[in-house]
Amino acid sequence: MLVHYRDGAFHEVRHQWLPWTLGHQPYFQEDHDARRDIPVDRVAAGDRLLLRSGDAGEVHPMPLPAEVLATLPIAHGDGVFYVLRARPRATFAPAATLERAPLAIRGDRFRLSFVDDNLFRWGDFTYQGWNGEGTLLDGLKLRLSAGLLLRNARVTLDNDNLDPVIRQVITGPLATLVYATTRVRVAGLRVLTVHNYFIVGADSVVVHSRFTLPAVAATVLREPSARITVDGYRLQGARLRTSWTGAREAVVDGVLNDAEQAMRGSTVPRNNTLWFDTGKGFALRARLRFLDGFDTPVRFIYEDDMQRPDPPERFPGQEPEVGFLLKDLPFGQEYYVIAELWFSSALP
Repeated sequence: MLVHYRDGAFHEVRHQWLPWTLGHQPYFQEDHDARRDIPVDRVAAGDRLLLRSGDAGEVHPMPLPAEVLATLPIAHGDGVFYVLRARPRATFAPAATLERAPLAIRGDRFRLSFVDDNLFRWGDFTYQGWNGEGTLLDGLKLRLSAGLLLRNARVTLDNDNLDPVIRQVITGPLATLVYATTRVRVAGLRVLTVHNYFIVGADSVVVHSRFTLPAVAATVLREPSARITVDGYRLQGARLRTSWTGAREAVVDGVLNDAEQAMRGSTVPRNNTLWFDTGKGFALRARLRFLDGFDTPVRFIYEDDMQRPDPPERFPGQEPEVGFLLKDLPFGQEYYVIAELWFSSALP
C-alpha cells in the first residue's frame, strides 16, 4: 500500500502500477507482440508506477513504524511517499476515462471528443478554466504519402482513410490505457499496421506509436512520408516556443513573421520540448520522443492563416497548425515514436 504522512497519520494515496513489456510500451494482453518475463499480476523491474507529486507528504519522525516497508522520496526535497504492509485499500474514482457513446476521453479538467467514433478524427477539445469560446481544437491531421511505382505518381491517405480498432481498455485510478491498431492498405497491398498505445491521465495524453513498413511494400511504394499536425481553432494571441529554435517566438495572428518563417522547416532534435500558451487559461507542454535507432530527419511544421483551407478539417483556416514531417521512411525498420501532451492553465 502506498501512503503519505500528514497531520500525524498515514493516508493512502491514489497510485497505479502500469505493467510494461520487455520492449518500449505498456502491456496489453490483446497485443500479440507483447512480451513479459513474469505474469502481469506481479510487478516487474520495468513496470511503471504512477503518482501525483502533489500527493507527497511530510517526513515521518524517526524511528519509522515496523509496517513501513520502503520510503520513496520526491526529487528536490518536495515530499515523500511510504510503502506500508497491506491494509484494507481505499477505492478511488478514475482520474481519466474513455467514454463510448459517443467516443471521447475525459480527464479532471479536459475532454476530447472523436468524430464518427474514430480515434484519429479529433473533434472538440474543451478545458475547464479556458476563457475563450467553445473548442480550442479544429482537429488532428494525419497524412501518409508515397509514390506509387513512380515518384511523380503519389498517393496520400489521411484521417478519412484510417479507421483504428480499439482492442483493449484498462481503467485505473490515475490513468486509462487504450490499445488500438490500424491497418493501412495501398493498391490492395497491406503496407503497414500501426499499433497505438494511449495513456490518458488527469491532465495529460501520451500516445505510443509503433509501425514497420514491410520490405515487400518497396515493390510498389517510393519515398514514403508521414505528416502529423494539430490544427487549433481561433487561438489568436497565443504564443509558441520550442527548445530548439532559441529565443524565437511564434504569435498566432494570421501572419507569418520572420521569426516564424525561420522556425518552419527546422530540424527537430531527439531532445525536444514545445510550449504553447493561449494566455486565456489553457497552456500546453508537448514533447516528441524518438527511440534509439530512429535516424529519419524530422521537420517542424507551423502554419498561421485564418483563411487558407487545408483538409481534412472541420473549419477553414489554420489558427495555428503545428506538427512534424517525416520524409523518406526506410522499409523494414520499426518506428517507435512517443507523443506527450501535458495540459495546464498557464506555463510557469
